[in-house]
Amino acid sequence: MQTIVVSGINLFTGGTLKVLHECISALSSFAGDKFRIIVLVHNEAQHPTYPNVQYISYPKSRCSYLYRLYYEYIGFKKLSKQLQPDAWFSMHDTTPNVIAKRRMVYCHNPFPFYKAGLRGLFLQRSIFLFSFFSKYLYQINIKKNDYVIVQQEWMRDAFKKLFSIDNLIVSIPVTKSLTNKPEPIKKRKKQDEKITFFYPVTPMIHKNFEMICEAAALLEKEGEMNFEVLLTTNGTENTYARWIYKKYHSLKTVRYIGFLNREEMDLNYQNSDCLLFPSKAETWGLPITEAKENNLAIIVSNLPYAKEAVGKYDRVKFFDPDNARQLADEMKHFMQGTIVYDETFEIEYKEPFARNWDELIHCLFA
Repeated sequence: MQTIVVSGINLFTGGTLKVLHECISALSSFAGDKFRIIVLVHNEAQHPTYPNVQYISYPKSRCSYLYRLYYEYIGFKKLSKQLQPDAWFSMHDTTPNVIAKRRMVYCHNPFPFYKAGLRGLFLQRSIFLFSFFSKYLYQINIKKNDYVIVQQEWMRDAFKKLFSIDNLIVSIPVTKSLTNKPEPIKKRKKQDEKITFFYPVTPMIHKNFEMICEAAALLEKEGEMNFEVLLTTNGTENTYARWIYKKYHSLKTVRYIGFLNREEMDLNYQNSDCLLFPSKAETWGLPITEAKENNLAIIVSNLPYAKEAVGKYDRVKFFDPDNARQLADEMKHFMQGTIVYDETFEIEYKEPFARNWDELIHCLFA
């Protein structure tokens, strides 16, 4: 029986955690009696049970970034000598110093291509520092990988230029069930008449919560009150979340609904009318895919990641993520039924390319 180690100790919330779970699920289905899967995580209790999968917890991995660096470049090497894995699959961007017959890294962090600005130093220091140093951390050992997996075509091109590598696979981070769903979920009619805008992301500075709040403030000032904006933060998670809440908590149209589990998230998608997505940096943007599956209208940043994630869809409007006035106008047009959606196109992917997790796992391990 061959051993595959999946390291994901830095994935504990939001879309990255969902990506890890979908990877583990696909590996579990693929493994059969030929592979044993060992997954390194922050806290085993946070993860579902899968056949053929064993977890090892590293509770100190979130105590500081120094622990993370220790595990990546010292601790995991000791572990790899003990386990002697056939493959080591790092799911969080950096390439650990390990011994394995095959090595691969999954890169879903946009920070090498994001400039946090000085405000980031005060509102979310970790993001500011990571945006500055991440390309250098990425670079360590990256050429020792058999495969480097990214989520979009623009990232493949960017990685080629930045790191001078060619062994890149583009893999769309969705399950087979999503990509093959025959028709969008039909929306249930809400009892009230308010238009509901939804922004389901973890509060981080590049997610640009303030743009939505500024747009809501402009609409309220103009007397537009027949809408609500749902933000998945309670305003206490970090310095950036506290700043957002302190500055905008008086807005009557903005609701801070906190973290949602999968069932709560699905219910909010079904009961919402439009996804707002002003993020300035993503490697995919899973809520865009989820909004499409729920047949929501989408008002999204006019950036390359968004156009690739949207693909061909007839209910999307792109806007400047630094222009609150433009966002407010598009929200108003949507509420009035006068929004003019943008023309979109399917992205043409080069090989090697995986359309879902099953295809990626087969490509890596078959």
